[in-house]
Amino acid sequence: MLGRTHLAVGVAAALALFPPDNIPALVVGTAAGALGGLLPDIDIGTSDSHKKADIVVAVTVVIAAVVIILEWIFHIGIKNYLMNNESIVQVLGPTVIFIAVGAFGKGTKHRTFMHSIVGLIIFTACIGIAMPTAAPYFAVGFISHIFIDLLNKKKVQLIYPMKKGFCFSVCSSKGLANRVLFISASGIAAACIIIALWRIAVQAAQNYKIGF
Repeated sequence: MLGRTHLAVGVAAALALFPPDNIPALVVGTAAGALGGLLPDIDIGTSDSHKKADIVVAVTVVIAAVVIILEWIFHIGIKNYLMNNESIVQVLGPTVIFIAVGAFGKGTKHRTFMHSIVGLIIFTACIGIAMPTAAPYFAVGFISHIFIDLLNKKKVQLIYPMKKGFCFSVCSSKGLANRVLFISASGIAAACIIIALWRIAVQAAQNYKIGF
């Protein structure tokens, strides 16, 4: 599937399965779901597709920058929500490993390590240690990417390093199914965000009344 579809499905699945109940959770959940949905495709390394991998990396950097800017300007508690009182040392180690494994994955063949259970476990573990609250959203986004790629005709090395591949051969990656998934997932993601904001606003209003 195309990158925008993976991003939309990742966000929609993450927010639907783990509905955020505050603004930091909403921002983190959206960003982590998007990252999980996009990350597996950094292994696109062919000459024709290399630009797509660079786009995935660029979008990931933009997502991180947006989260940092939101925290810096509005001080909405994203840092505390993410780190959960962890020290910088506890965060630094897993972050370095995450980047190193990502660099390794970028050099592997498409739909091998970066689309495997091993890759899912390693990346999620790194995030789980460094930023525990982001891990569930990231994992769901990553899993959603693998699942919808399994719908294609090109096999996925799900149990890497074993070479056996799997696919359901239901649809192509750029056809009608891709458009339907993108539109429906975008709608679900938007609905999840609106519902979350509504619940947060209602809760804030109730707390305000209680205060008086």
